[in-house]
Amino acid sequence: MTDINAPSPPKITFFRWCLYNFMELLASVLCGVITLVVFLQVLFRYGLHFPLDWAEELAMVIFQWVSFIGAGIAVRRGFHFHVDLITKRLPERLQIATGLLSSAAIFTVAYIMVHVGIKMMMTAKFITLPVMHFSKAYVYLAIPIGGALMILYQIPIALRQIRKLQGGI
Repeated sequence: MTDINAPSPPKITFFRWCLYNFMELLASVLCGVITLVVFLQVLFRYGLHFPLDWAEELAMVIFQWVSFIGAGIAVRRGFHFHVDLITKRLPERLQIATGLLSSAAIFTVAYIMVHVGIKMMMTAKFITLPVMHFSKAYVYLAIPIGGALMILYQIPIALRQIRKLQGGI
């Protein structure tokens, strides 16, 4: 039996969903763009015998961006590699501890991505892509952004793990 006076859960509008899932939406749009660019490259190269010089370079840049944004999304969704076969057989507190160890590893890798990615950007800021003529720093910007997303999405996961280890929720 439900209470008629109980507040209904907030309705998720399309706009709210887009804001909450902005990175997923961006990655999806970029995947669509890369598909279109590769399709056009094949069509022009083999169908019209007129290759598009910029298409391969643009596809490479978009692929790198999608990969690093995808790393952040994978952290948010809990899709990074882990071995359930072993950890599920451990006692609950040890499972939580291994989860915290995993969080520490993700934070470490993400920090390295941010730190090294910024160095790579500074090194490559005056180097341009051969065909599209824009700075390679924009290509390397995907690395620290991916690392920052990983950190941002891992923080609430790690906080939940700490609360569980302390006997909370």
